[in-house]
Order: sequence, then C-alpha cells, then structure tokens
Amino acid sequence: MGMVFKPSVRKGGEFFGLPGPISKFQVQDAWDYERYKVLLEDGDGTVGISRNGVDITIQGEVGSIDGEPVLSEVEMLEALETLRTALDTSDEELLEFFLYRDDEAEEYRYFRQCSVSRFRYELSRPELYEYSLILHADDPVMQTS
Repeated sequence: MGMVFKPSVRKGGEFFGLPGPISKFQVQDAWDYERYKVLLEDGDGTVGISRNGVDITIQGEVGSIDGEPVLSEVEMLEALETLRTALDTSDEELLEFFLYRDDEAEEYRYFRQCSVSRFRYELSRPELYEYSLILHADDPVMQTS
C-alpha cells in the first residue's frame, strides 16, 4: 500500500487519527537570527541563524475517522472529546505527530516533541462539526522511521 497521508497523534504508544476530511494543513518553519546594519553602507548582516520549532496548523471536519464515517452529532462530539483527551499532555509526555504512515511496513514521517498550542471546535452546524488545531513541534526535523 505504501505511505499514505494519515494525520494522527501518538501518545503513550497509541495512535489517535485526526477526524477528516482535512481542509487545511500548514507547516510553518521559522528561524532565529540577529541582523545588524553598518552605518553609511548598503545592505546589512545576519548572524546566529538557527532553526526554531515548527508550527503545524490543521483545519478539518468531523466526517470520518481513519476512513470510517461519523454520522451523528453524538458520534462527532465523542470523536472530538477523544481527540481532546489525546491532545492533553504534560512536560514529561509530549506527543508525536504523524503526517504519513505505512502501518504494514512500519514506515512513518512524523514530528517529535509536540504540544498543543490551541484546539478549537465549532458545534453550531449539527450536520458537520468543524475543528482547528495548532501544534508546536520543539524538534524541527521531520523524522523518518
């Protein structure tokens, strides 16, 4: 089957798939540096460049989980509550966030040392709940295993 886009978090060795479909998925890298300007000379100088952690922004709807349809309001709310519980971490237990998975071959693309910056969900449309999630990965390197 190969690697497939299957966003999920792993906490305590257990995978929690994000509800879908996902309408927006962004990974934002940032760098830290010091920029200085020499007087009366064109241009400037940049020193001390280092990579910050990565911010991951996801927006989706609660229509399915791991390919299985979620149909009722109760099922959608339960899916959000399960995800909300899985996203709750401590300093000692950070998440791993998986983008691509091949469970048969045990190959993954993921970020380590992740924590949740914000989790918001919208319950005003009973036919389809929506959510947005912002994760921060302290380690900016996308892991391969």
